[in-house]
Amino acid sequence: MFTTIWNTVFFHPILNVMILLYHFLGDNLGWAILGIAVIARIFMIPLVKRQTEMTKKMANLKPELEKLNKKYANNKEKLTQEQMKLYKKVGYNPLGCIGTFVPQLLILSVLIGVIRHVTDSDLEGLYTWVRDITGISNGISIESNFLFWDLTKSYNSVSGEFGKLSIEALPYIGLSLLVGVVQFITTKFTQKMQSPTTVVKKDKKDSKDPAVEDMQANMQKSMIYLFPVMTMFFTISMPAALGWYWMIQSILLVVQYFTLDFNKTKKGIQNMWDIISKKKDKLSKE
Repeated sequence: MFTTIWNTVFFHPILNVMILLYHFLGDNLGWAILGIAVIARIFMIPLVKRQTEMTKKMANLKPELEKLNKKYANNKEKLTQEQMKLYKKVGYNPLGCIGTFVPQLLILSVLIGVIRHVTDSDLEGLYTWVRDITGISNGISIESNFLFWDLTKSYNSVSGEFGKLSIEALPYIGLSLLVGVVQFITTKFTQKMQSPTTVVKKDKKDSKDPAVEDMQANMQKSMIYLFPVMTMFFTISMPAALGWYWMIQSILLVVQYFTLDFNKTKKGIQNMWDIISKKKDKLSKE
């Protein structure tokens, strides 16, 4: 039953959309995947917009939260209750960020299955009208070469074993490295975008436990590096189509933030550039 629901609601629709895009974009699987990424981002606009609104609300709540931290410093249970009341009052959802992550994970899971079916020329889930329009049916091979890659293959399948280098495997290693770099930039950018827009001056007495603040800062810093590395290892073991999709999604996320909140995006990019410039100057002096 679960398989039937999964195929009907998720797998078959995405498979059919991809085949339609493949047909109308010159029988090119790479452009079809790019089209899927664009469509996914369009559907994500309401969720991303809500997330940016949650970030702004959190920025406005910061002074009140600091007061609560000071007032109930010795009563964690009461502090949590008062925080929840404050969140409810302004309509802030602490779990709002999950709303953008779950759909992304869902689409990625479906796309993995779609690529595997395309690799095996298993297009049994195509709708009749899609077969009529495209002339593509079950058993027909899909052209999977795009730029430097066969999108249905991975580094592991080309090299034969992990760690082995060959001329054929270099484009797939390059793709994973490129995805990692793009993910690093995107992660750093989104952290800047999701940080509070207002800075509240406070005394040491009003601040949180320094150990807690240090732990939170270290977690944020580690995510900037850990997530891109995890992404690289994930994409190097999966078909190149997934790496291509992931990279396009990351780029489109920055574009989406730019369109939804131009001023803050501009400031975020400027802050990133200033940090890079300072580090560059520091290295040159050394």
